[in-house]
Order: sequence, then structure tokens, then C-alpha cells
Amino acid sequence: MSQDKSIKVLIVDDEKEACKILDIFLTKAGFETDFAFNGVEALKRFKEKDYALVLLDVRMPGIDGIETLKRIRRENGDCVVIMLTAVDDVDTALLTLKEGANDFLRKPVELHELKHSVESQLEKRALIIENRFYQTRLEDKVEEQTKSLNELNAYLKRTNLEIVRALAEAIEAKDPYVKGHCSRVTSFSLKLGNAYNLDEQQMETLEYGALLHDIGKIGIRGSILNKAGPLSDEEFEHVKTHPVIGERIISHIDFLKDAMFIVKHHHERRDGNGYPDRLPDEKQNILSKIVLMADAYDAMTSDRPYRKALIERKALEILLENCGTQFDSELVDLFISKQLYK
Repeated sequence: MSQDKSIKVLIVDDEKEACKILDIFLTKAGFETDFAFNGVEALKRFKEKDYALVLLDVRMPGIDGIETLKRIRRENGDCVVIMLTAVDDVDTALLTLKEGANDFLRKPVELHELKHSVESQLEKRALIIENRFYQTRLEDKVEEQTKSLNELNAYLKRTNLEIVRALAEAIEAKDPYVKGHCSRVTSFSLKLGNAYNLDEQQMETLEYGALLHDIGKIGIRGSILNKAGPLSDEEFEHVKTHPVIGERIISHIDFLKDAMFIVKHHHERRDGNGYPDRLPDEKQNILSKIVLMADAYDAMTSDRPYRKALIERKALEILLENCGTQFDSELVDLFISKQLYK
């Protein structure tokens, strides 16, 4: 049972002869030993050194072994504590084990039993400490990897948003009359999304979809987009193709897959008379309905080649007039009652 000198043992027994026998045995085995002849002295020594093993007599004057054990356990959960007693009492043995003792030996201690107990308990202690060390390292590694992944995800989100904003600027470059339109529609949409208590993923999809709702207008002739007068039926039918063109443009961009529905269906109506697919209300989603209303409000309150902007009050009246037919009533109510148009 040869051991590293750094392993410190505290022998606690009010019988000096018993301490001496244990000291000779453990010193010969390579341990560094100290004595304490009562509980008070034991606790004092325990605070002064880092003991790996305590041999603790149960019956001592003053603070007995069980109370000493309790206080040791409050200080150190890793220290091996082997209880020693001259009384063959099962209840006492069970009590000491319940209070945190690692083993229980009857005095006079058979040295071969002590040897076996010390070796097995110190081996268990070493395994517990080693496992904790690796567990801590693993947790640190997981935390580090999680932090790296979170940073990477944040970077990707920023990059994706920059890409989407660049695409939105390309839309507005085609039609100078809608300068800032995509940003304003996005602002209104996000306000509505927050008021509607959308989750984080829905808000991200809403932002992408709102910024890119008109990307299909890249495929619409500039002469039609900038026409000063009313559009002919043929011209309007051409404009109505922009949602499908927009869907096709972003269909190969993986992170925009969820936003495709908004881009394609932001002109569908509550009554099913919208375009391009005349979707009934139950087949639409809340995100496309939000962008529909935000887009309509900003269009009404902005100058266009063929008309001047409507005043705020008039635009809100039109939203109310078209509740349940073009727009979702709950969204209109949120938009107006919470003054999200400000």
C-alpha cells in the first residue's frame, strides 16, 4: 500500500495507543499523518490542511465522532472518512454512513481490513475527482463551443440581413418613387409583429419578407413602374406578376425559404380576391397579412407618379373601410389602437 507522500491522513482518537498503532502502519505505507485526540482539535487541524483521509473514532468526549463527521462534511465532501468504534452497533454504523462516512470499521482494527478499506476508498475518491475534472472540462468545452456557435449564428444573421438590405436597395433603385418604401414597410411590419406577439423566428422571417416583398418588381418594366398616369389593364396584369417573379428570384436562397410565402402572397386578400393565387383566408398566414397591410398603408401615405400622398387620417379610414375584405380586422385594430403608424 505504498502511497504518494502528498496524501495526508488525520487520525482522530482519544486513545493515544490506538493512534500510535495506526500512525506506524500508515507512515510505513507512505502517508503523511497527523493526530487529534478530540473533535475540537480534529476540526481545527482539518481547517489547516487538505486531508485526503480521516480515521475518526465514534466515541470521544466533548464533540463525538458523528458530530465531527457532520462538520467535516460541511467543509469538504471529497475527503474520505472511515469511522472507527469499539462497539459493534449496526444502528451507529448506519447513522455514520447516512451522515457521509465512507466506511465503518470495528476496533481493534484489523490492519488488513484497514488496508483494504483505505485503498478502495481512496481509489473511489480519485475516480470521483478525476470524473469531476473531466466533467468540468467537458462543460467548459461545451460552453466554449456553444459560445462560438452563438457568435457564428449572430454573424450569419447579420450577414443575411445585409444581403437582404442590399437586395431591397436594388428594388428601390429600379423605382425612385419608392425610395425608402421597403424600410418603412419593414418598420411597420415589425411593430405589428411585436404587438401580435410573434416569436423570434417569425420576426426574423417577417423582416426578410417585408424587406423583399417587392423584389419581383426588378422584372417589371421601368416605364410601367414610373408611369405618371393610371395603368392600363394590360399594364396592371404585368405588375401583378411581380410576386411570382419575386418568389422565383429568392427560391434558391436557402435562408429565405420561409420568406418566400410573404413575397409571393403579400397581395392576397382576406376575401380571397387577391393575387396571384386568389388564396382563401385560411390558406394565408399572419406574416403575409401583416406585410399586406404595412405595404398598403405606406403606399397610401407616400407620393407616387400618378398621385400625391394621402394624409394619415384618410389612410387609416381606408384601412377601416376594408377590414374583413382586404385586411385582417385584428391587425387593423392593433395598428390603429396602438398607433403603430407613428
